[in-house]
Amino acid sequence: MSELRKTVLHGRRAALGAKRVEFAGWEMPIQYPTGIVTEHLKPRRFAGAFGVSHMGRFVFRGSGAIALLQHVLTNNAAALDVGQAQYTRIPDEQDGAIDGAYLYRFVDGGYLLVVNAGNRKKDWDHFQAMRAAFGQVEIRDESEIMAMIPLQGPLSKSILLTVLESGSLPEPKRNV
Repeated sequence: MSELRKTVLHGRRAALGAKRVEFAGWEMPIQYPTGIVTEHLKPRRFAGAFGVSHMGRFVFRGSGAIALLQHVLTNNAAALDVGQAQYTRIPDEQDGAIDGAYLYRFVDGGYLLVVNAGNRKKDWDHFQAMRAAFGQVEIRDESEIMAMIPLQGPLSKSILLTVLESGSLPEPKRNV
């Protein structure tokens, strides 16, 4: 068996005493010594970081990117403004689910789709099979070079403002 891959947070997780298991070829934490109740309450009362660097990250660009995304995702990708994101589903031909994913629009003409680690190759192959029909579409798998560490909770914005060198942050929103 090959060695498990490790995210950028591996050292910190080990130092905190995380119990770790294999997941989709990655060594991932499942629980810390503080216990699951603390892990549940901290981000809801204060703030918490959750490393998702093991997940797949695909960047879509080009004049045909939005048409491809409209075809291969269930939600309206064209409705996203810069700085917005949406949960979506990647359907198969029978309208079942190949995967669930999050689509981000960080810049004009560019989209980031975050997919589940266990489905990364299957999702990549699906998009590659579809892309030829949509003209100029560049799809890059940036899973190996891009880390993702979401911060959530009521103190998230104040924490991020202490490290933000320029720009601004939107007001936090609660999923309803």
